[in-house]
Amino acid sequence: MTRIRSTMIVATSNHDSFWWARKRGAIFIHMESTFPVSAGAQPDTYGTVLATAYDGLATLYSGGAIGACKHWGVSHISAGEAALFVGAGAAAECLEPVRRGVRCHILDSSPAMLRRAHRRLHRSKHEGHVQFHLGDARALPTHKMYDAVVVHFFLNTFCQQSMPRVLASLLTHLRPGGLLVLADFAPVSPGTETATAGSFWQTLYHDLPMHLFSQWTGSDVHPPHDLPAVACSLGATLVAQRTFRVARIGPAWFGSWVMNK
Repeated sequence: MTRIRSTMIVATSNHDSFWWARKRGAIFIHMESTFPVSAGAQPDTYGTVLATAYDGLATLYSGGAIGACKHWGVSHISAGEAALFVGAGAAAECLEPVRRGVRCHILDSSPAMLRRAHRRLHRSKHEGHVQFHLGDARALPTHKMYDAVVVHFFLNTFCQQSMPRVLASLLTHLRPGGLLVLADFAPVSPGTETATAGSFWQTLYHDLPMHLFSQWTGSDVHPPHDLPAVACSLGATLVAQRTFRVARIGPAWFGSWVMNK
């Protein structure tokens, strides 16, 4: 197996299609000039350390529930469809769709995360079937349209005021009849005394990593979102949903939702 050593990422810009080239140990990303490039304009808030540790931390924190809900959602995307993975990080959930023939576009504002994604796809010998985009999900070119938009644990980085605007913007890039695939913390559902007690612990569980990541990356701090409700208010229709238990036996505090536009 070929190993990538001392790989660095370089963002350039022209009017050609996205393409990757490797030269002298570097990965060069060429992207359309209309696609905002965050590298250089702002520091990489994740960096190599967090990008390397992120998947392992997510698995430990959720007992595998985060990975499980990601993989369940993308199983609904059909072969031959073009899917945009927003804030995909190291892109573990892209492997299975790529193998099935889904045309994956991985978008992230972190060069370190894109390096991890490219290495993962390279090891599986599928990086040639994936396009890697370095840029800001809030400013996608208006002409970019996809059959599926996958948003896994990305909207949770925005506050309650900003998140609906970000989701509404992403929906404009979904073709009619396309799939919106969401995965995130399940909404808190207070009600009875027992449910209220459960909501307290669920909120505490949600808030702990949020405060830690806010200190590291500058992401917003907020109560748990109700993503399916917000998506429905923006015109999406729920097709399928599933909740996932912490470590398979704990409370069902994670969810995945598949919606039609």
